[in-house]
Amino acid sequence: MLVVIGPSASGKTQIVNHLIKDYKMQKMVTYTTRPMRVNEVDGLDYHFISKDAFLKKIKEHFFLEYVYYNGNYYGTAKNDLTKEKVVIIEKDGLKAYLKEARDKIKIIYIQCSKPIRRLRMIERKDDEASINRRLANDDLVFDQEARNLADYIIDTSNSNVYDDAKKVYDFYQSSYQS
Repeated sequence: MLVVIGPSASGKTQIVNHLIKDYKMQKMVTYTTRPMRVNEVDGLDYHFISKDAFLKKIKEHFFLEYVYYNGNYYGTAKNDLTKEKVVIIEKDGLKAYLKEARDKIKIIYIQCSKPIRRLRMIERKDDEASINRRLANDDLVFDQEARNLADYIIDTSNSNVYDDAKKVYDFYQSSYQS
């Protein structure tokens, strides 16, 4: 399974979308309590559930991992871990993957400069307070430790998503051939 981590607006979602579209990988649809964004679809982008429903699933040991990040819960169902899938998770979620399934995952860290990430958030109509909070939080979360967990690091600051997706896919395929 391909696991993608990185700070807000680094290009994770766009790369994953191209891996799915151009390279026929399957998106692991994770669970979240955050509200849907414009153009997101329940069951396709995430399984959007209430906080109460999420907490119930925690008690039922439904999740391989779950985290509380930026005021919302995110989690991965245990039975969804397969080689052809790709998932975006946060650093704490990654630690659970490493503990439970290290031999089944390859980790890609997506990095991007803060000014470009800010611009991307503005372009997608995030509000200023949210942008500032997320950038500050990402400075704390996506540190050297997060980069050290990765099998491969790619910088999206001055590249295009097509080339980035190809690099990620080529790395992923070569990692299973060696």
